Amino acid sequence: MRRTSEAGFTLVELVMVLVILAILLVLALPSYLAARRNAYFAEAAERLQEMREFAWSFYTEKQTFDGFSASPASTAHWDFSYPACSGNTCQMVATGRTGTRVQGATVTVTLFGDGTSTVSSSGF
Repeated sequence: MRRTSEAGFTLVELVMVLVILAILLVLALPSYLAARRNAYFAEAAERLQEMREFAWSFYTEKQTFDGFSASPASTAHWDFSYPACSGNTCQMVATGRTGTRVQGATVTVTLFGDGTSTVSSSGF
């Protein structure tokens, strides 16, 4: 006796599902990676903004960055420092921590005595 209807999927149907999933992955992966990179950058930018405000408060009180020193706390992905603050210029740097996805990346904010600042990044 032969069955006329068998339950299940054919090999062609399974392969087609895998092809469709692969196409969706290829389309979605760049967006996901860009969003993750932006999230890491936002983490550094937020802390650098706090550091900038702290340095600016010091400058408005003293009218110079001479004597300014601070030890900002690190985060899970970034180490922060004030490598150069003197006269009318103060530099704040976020460096990607070793062993994280941002290892080797840096974000630098330079604050000037007139209240303007520049931002540069590398390693992204």
